[in-house]
Amino acid sequence: MSKRKKTIIGALILSLAVLVGIGATMAYGPRGSWARGFAPGFHGMGCHPGPHGEDIADFIMWKMDRHVKDLNLNETQKKEYEKIKEEIRAGIADAIEKRKDFRGIVQAEMNKENPDLNALAGLIKERAQHIPNMVSKPIDLFVDFYNLLDEDQQARVIEMFRMRMGSAQQNS
Repeated sequence: MSKRKKTIIGALILSLAVLVGIGATMAYGPRGSWARGFAPGFHGMGCHPGPHGEDIADFIMWKMDRHVKDLNLNETQKKEYEKIKEEIRAGIADAIEKRKDFRGIVQAEMNKENPDLNALAGLIKERAQHIPNMVSKPIDLFVDFYNLLDEDQQARVIEMFRMRMGSAQQNS
């Protein structure tokens, strides 16, 4: 085979490989690559919107169960843990519903020809006053759960916190 034929065949193979790679990237690559488009972000501003759907409760419950499994809870502890999980799930469902309602109110006001931003600011401030309660309730539930544990289980929870804080300190 002549040198020219080898060059042409090599160029064709290389071109085919590049095309297949680009096609795979477009079809299966991360968002933002080639034709896949960029993540929608915060109304197109480039920020990740975060998990705000109903599936967030399932994700949180899965994370909790994954960590609690290692504690080998007894039957009484398991029953109390299930009650705590249901309170957390109910709190998440309530927060999601309030968020949807609030979003609807804000959108309705902003869709008016002359939105009343002073009233909207007052509403936002009023809603912001509820944030401490939304944060403190899960903390109280965690403390209730922690107090159910025996000394060995509590020590394992403390060790998990120390590990996570150690890795956080290493990353900063």
